[in-house]
Amino acid sequence: MKLIQKTFYYLLLFFVINSNAQTLKKNDPILAPKNTFNFFVIGDWGRAGHFLQKETAVAMDNAAAKINPMFIISTGDNFYEYGVASVDDPQWWYSFENVYNQGHLLTEWFPVFGNHDYRGNTKAQIDYSKKSRRWKMPDYYYSFEKTIPSTNVKILFVFLDTNQFEKSYYKRPEAYPDLKGKNPEKQIKWIDSLLTHSKADWKFLIGHHHVYTGGERKDLVSETGEVLKPILEKHNVHSYICGHEHDLQHLKAEGKTEFFISGAGSELRETGSMKYTKFAKSVNGFMSFSVGEKETLVQVIDYKGNVIYKTSFEK
Repeated sequence: MKLIQKTFYYLLLFFVINSNAQTLKKNDPILAPKNTFNFFVIGDWGRAGHFLQKETAVAMDNAAAKINPMFIISTGDNFYEYGVASVDDPQWWYSFENVYNQGHLLTEWFPVFGNHDYRGNTKAQIDYSKKSRRWKMPDYYYSFEKTIPSTNVKILFVFLDTNQFEKSYYKRPEAYPDLKGKNPEKQIKWIDSLLTHSKADWKFLIGHHHVYTGGERKDLVSETGEVLKPILEKHNVHSYICGHEHDLQHLKAEGKTEFFISGAGSELRETGSMKYTKFAKSVNGFMSFSVGEKETLVQVIDYKGNVIYKTSFEK
């Protein structure tokens, strides 16, 4: 009898935990909610089309034809292995312009810096914004607000330079030369002030490094996490989105914030799980976010165009 009761308890717990999240069967349809603000997220992609980068781009374009994203967010490591040297670096063509050249992807891209980007000329990625009509990177960290169509609901997007929070990087100036002179405390105060004074209904923070992960680095202390955890908790941020781990993950810790890792734009690594894991898979793909007045839908789409996971969370 005790065994039956125990089995029933764990089954009930499973369904409660996963009531708003599902790993889906192959060929489940891509949902296109009405009256939402849509955007895509992809990271760790810049490998001249290799490691299924081009195939993932095609899947993004096909999904965009249905969902109509307002823009695309890049979670960093935009160019491997050593970023770009200048605004005329061939990487711009081979890893970006000639890969994401489908019609529905010719929209605005809002990137953040990854650690591999810091091994090159970071200023060149900012300056490329003046050369490109779709690459929008005004500074090392930046923010803006958008409004859901036909509503007064505002969304705050905050783009971070999490490389500045990685103390170990400062010990390797030969690998990360552009970190010299950076002031992480200045950025932290900027984030706190921005979130304190924001009247936005939804708050999304985007960086490169994870706060939580069940992937390759799950047993390592996240230096970025040590900085961001108190900020996310203090301001009830709805979601923190990042890359760095070359996989696709959804994690939910205590508190308000939903954590998403979208770092499967090209070369992959094995993933895994930890106590906060809701979903994890090592497959090329990206994520689609549809923000509504009261609820946000997230769909994880692989390089073949299949929706392999979806979840939603409330405001």
